[in-house]
Formats: sequence, structure tokens, C-alpha cells
Amino acid sequence: MFSGTDWVALNVGPEVELPDAFARGEAPAEPGHYDPWAKVPRSVLDGVIQVNVSATLAGHTVYLRRRLRDGRIGVEFVGPPNIAREIGLEGDQHTGWTGLVDPDRLQDIRAEETRRA
Repeated sequence: MFSGTDWVALNVGPEVELPDAFARGEAPAEPGHYDPWAKVPRSVLDGVIQVNVSATLAGHTVYLRRRLRDGRIGVEFVGPPNIAREIGLEGDQHTGWTGLVDPDRLQDIRAEETRRA
């Protein structure tokens, strides 16, 4: 979610016991909805794993960012404008192309984990 020099905010609900949590709150997730978080010191973590997920949408690689409560998936695409528009995304070449898609339109879903110190 977000972090500081010596802490990390984990995306966890209030029902999850974290003895080392020193702050809890909510962050906007989508219109009208919020995701809970808890801040913990980096020193209590063995590490942080970043997970990047990609898939194929109409034959082109997109990056999955989040799943909405209605089941749709937020995706990003880096590539030519004509391809982005063809697969139903909005944006521009400078900030990228984004959109919401039904999961059944995605194929060849891949997850890559990177361990961060």
C-alpha cells in the first residue's frame, strides 16, 4: 500500500491481530469503498514481496492492478494508442492506458514475485 523509512502499511482488516501495529486506518479503494491498513515497523518483517501480475487481453500484455468489488479487474497497458483503443482502454502515451475488464477476457495470467529488503 504505502510506507515510510522505517514502517510499512499492510493491507489487513481490523480482525487480523498484529501485535506490532502502531497505527490503523483506511485508504480510498474505489468510489464509496475503503481498504483497511495497519502500520508496522520494518524491523518486525522478514522482508517484503512485491507481486506483479500480467495477463493477455485480446493478444496484448496488460498489467493487473486490482480487483474491484464487482469482480472487474483494473488493468494498465503500455503501447501504441491504436492497440490501447482497440482493446477498450483509455489514457495517453505519456501516462499509460488503463481500463476495467471482466476477468473472463483475460488469458495467460502470470505472477512474478520480487523480494524487497
